[in-house]
Amino acid sequence: MAYVFGVLLGNHKLLPRLSPKKTVEGFVGAAFSTFAASIPLLKAMGGADLSNLKQHAVAMAVFTSIVAPFGGFLASAVKRAHGAKDFGTLIPGHGGVVDRFDCQIVTAPFVYLYLQQFL
Repeated sequence: MAYVFGVLLGNHKLLPRLSPKKTVEGFVGAAFSTFAASIPLLKAMGGADLSNLKQHAVAMAVFTSIVAPFGGFLASAVKRAHGAKDFGTLIPGHGGVVDRFDCQIVTAPFVYLYLQQFL
């Protein structure tokens, strides 16, 4: 969703030296989308004590909205440090397969631990 919001509304670069295509509007749009989807997705998981559903959904949405983009920044920093534009050519124009998962690599451990501990 960050891509969609960034393409449609993006005018303000977030970290232009590190990741020139990421925009503030994409960041905010992704955060909004994450919050909007968090409660229905957590509800769909079922099988857990959902008495504090909104609390858990908001906690995970806040974390992922703030921290996930840093996976992209980390990937961009690694590419810039090694003089590479993309991690691969399997998905032309998209930075390679690793770029499709960079945000998940950063957030997955937290989400897993959070779900194990609280749900």
